[in-house]
Amino acid sequence: MKDVLIVTDSKKIKILAEKTRLYILSLLRDRPMTISELSMLLNKDPSTIHRHITLLKEAGFVEEIGKEGNEKLYGRSARVFLITPYENDANAWVAMEKIHTEEAIRLYELLTEAGFKIRNKKEFISIIKRFISQFETLSRDMIKKLEGVEMNRLEFIRIMALMTLINSPKLQEEAKKIRELLGLED
Repeated sequence: MKDVLIVTDSKKIKILAEKTRLYILSLLRDRPMTISELSMLLNKDPSTIHRHITLLKEAGFVEEIGKEGNEKLYGRSARVFLITPYENDANAWVAMEKIHTEEAIRLYELLTEAGFKIRNKKEFISIIKRFISQFETLSRDMIKKLEGVEMNRLEFIRIMALMTLINSPKLQEEAKKIRELLGLED
């Protein structure tokens, strides 16, 4: 399994716009699983899970890594996926909107779980979605050049920090509002 997989192909990105496929990838973050396990955890028919796994496998997000009994065992192809469309494909941007919504909601949940008292949930999620979208748009050319480059998680974190630093002047308004919503005013 790779540490980081950078995905800019709009056809691959559209595959992730479906919630079940995002949940499958989330579950596979913990450990490899069979279709039966995923079916039980997601409360969906095994044939439905098989169809989703097939699409994820064809797109390069999931790989067959062995067997458990009579069943194939599936795992993620990378620990981290950096997903941003390079082409101006409206369908890919619709898919990214859905992905960004899920990411913003998850960030809200993580921060509230950590004890942050976020003053306005709806506004926070909206700003985070906009922030992520703008960040990806500003970073698009750099991300495209990194596609196919092998890197470990620490290198990935440092690349993301560098992209954040490079793009920070254009993201100041959103950053200031996020600090306020988190109660981190100076």
